[in-house]
Amino acid sequence: MTIQMWTATLQKSRTAWEEQSEGLNGPRKNLAQADPALLGDAVQGAADAFLTTWEQRTLVLRDQASGHADALAQTMYDFLVTDGESVEATQQLLLWEDRDTLPVQAVGP
Repeated sequence: MTIQMWTATLQKSRTAWEEQSEGLNGPRKNLAQADPALLGDAVQGAADAFLTTWEQRTLVLRDQASGHADALAQTMYDFLVTDGESVEATQQLLLWEDRDTLPVQAVGP
């Protein structure tokens, strides 16, 4: 039995996390480029603190989303390696004439 059936689902999740990460990069850049001095002296300090806080928070969220995507990519690789090792170990237990038999591959989520 192989565990390749997880690949499509893991890839879908990985892509979603990558898109989240990329989607957060634009707002982070906009926050960094905003000029609180344009709002005047009365609110400049508060606006600067607001922009800095949200820029940092957006950066953290972007990095977390990217980290989730990377973790899913690593999981996909680990499953692939484990699956290959499992198939090879099982083939070694088969009769000599059946050792080149490939497992049935499950497709989809």
